[in-house]
Amino acid sequence: MLNHNKNTSATPSPAELLHGGAPHRKKLNQILATAICGNDITSSCLYVAAIAAVYAGVLAPLVLIAVGLVLYLYKKIYTEVVEALPLNGGAYNCLLNCTSKFTASLAACMTILSYIATAVISAKTGIEYLHHLFPSVPVIRTTIIILAVFAILTIIGITESAVVALCIFIFHMTVLTLFCVLGFASIPSDFSIISANLQT
Repeated sequence: MLNHNKNTSATPSPAELLHGGAPHRKKLNQILATAICGNDITSSCLYVAAIAAVYAGVLAPLVLIAVGLVLYLYKKIYTEVVEALPLNGGAYNCLLNCTSKFTASLAACMTILSYIATAVISAKTGIEYLHHLFPSVPVIRTTIIILAVFAILTIIGITESAVVALCIFIFHMTVLTLFCVLGFASIPSDFSIISANLQT
């Protein structure tokens, strides 16, 4: 006789996680998990710094430092939530277990809007970089095409590959490291760019 009270869902409940009754699932190793999180965090460096420079001017470094300090203050909170509820859903799942469904749904809507805005900004910024190299590439039209392609892939059900994320992370960190090295190497020889930036 089947037990209808048994939770057959693929995602374990918080009670199962708490009492150790969740089914064993294969986990990512530290390198792959770091690559996925690293892509999410470091990708903002490619467009947030430029946007901060446009609006904050010479104070842009201070703005970015302030953002980093604010995120660091939430470090322990993020760690505690993830260790207590290692499930998909992020803020929605956390609030669903701590507050009402309405509050959790509101957070989910805000998260979706944030992801959509991030996708648009990332795609448009990337195409603008490409447009500077190849002026014939239309910015708006190409941005819409890229967003449509990724939307179709998501609807089809193609999931993110940890190995691909690791390759992207290695390439991304290599490029950022080269930027830092070239930037520091050019400081002793030429201060004209820094002087011009401080006067804007």
